[in-house]
Amino acid sequence: MTRWKAAGSHLALSLLVIGGIAITAFLLWYPHGLYKVAGLDRILLVMLGIDLTAGPLLTLILYKPGKWGLKFDLIMVAIAQLAFLGYGLHTLWGGRPVFLVGTPETFTVVFANEIADEDLAKASRPEWRRLSWTGPVLVGTRMPTEPEQRHAVIEEFMAGGAGIERTPKYYMPFKDVAGQILEAAERAPGAVDPARLMPVVSRRGEGQLLIDPSTALPDWVVTRDNGKSR
Repeated sequence: MTRWKAAGSHLALSLLVIGGIAITAFLLWYPHGLYKVAGLDRILLVMLGIDLTAGPLLTLILYKPGKWGLKFDLIMVAIAQLAFLGYGLHTLWGGRPVFLVGTPETFTVVFANEIADEDLAKASRPEWRRLSWTGPVLVGTRMPTEPEQRHAVIEEFMAGGAGIERTPKYYMPFKDVAGQILEAAERAPGAVDPARLMPVVSRRGEGQLLIDPSTALPDWVVTRDNGKSR
């Protein structure tokens, strides 16, 4: 086998592995096109670039039929590639969406590494006290109407708190804020049906989320921060 065939085979295997990871992430963790505001494309491109550099390119450089120590070299290349892939998977796992939080003003995508364990433990419902493995959980929240509670929220935020969108103790069933979301939602431009749009944000991007005009349930991210359509 020539070095080009060896590198080509390694490249095909690498693309297969990265492609499988990408498809799984898209389908499992990013419903409604949330990848558009979650920076998933950038994360996967970095993973792909590093993986290709640490794998097929090194194979192309080092592979020589009959070379002494070739087996050892290839084992080291595989170990390096697996190490980079493991780091990429760890980053992808820690940055997966775990909550989609609806408020009367916007939807917020919350990632696993944005919620502290002590805050998670204070959630009012057991199902909100764990970080989802299978995509973001839809919840609602809003600023309290009582002055004392509102003041407490503001004080927490000013003291370095994560804000109500990233603090599970303030979460409530989505249906409790659906009516206010529908009141604030805008009609989708050029839509022939009563579709509505709400802003959707994350710490990696922002866009517009199409929502059901009767339930306020999310449908699809139709634009992202660069203004391109779906």
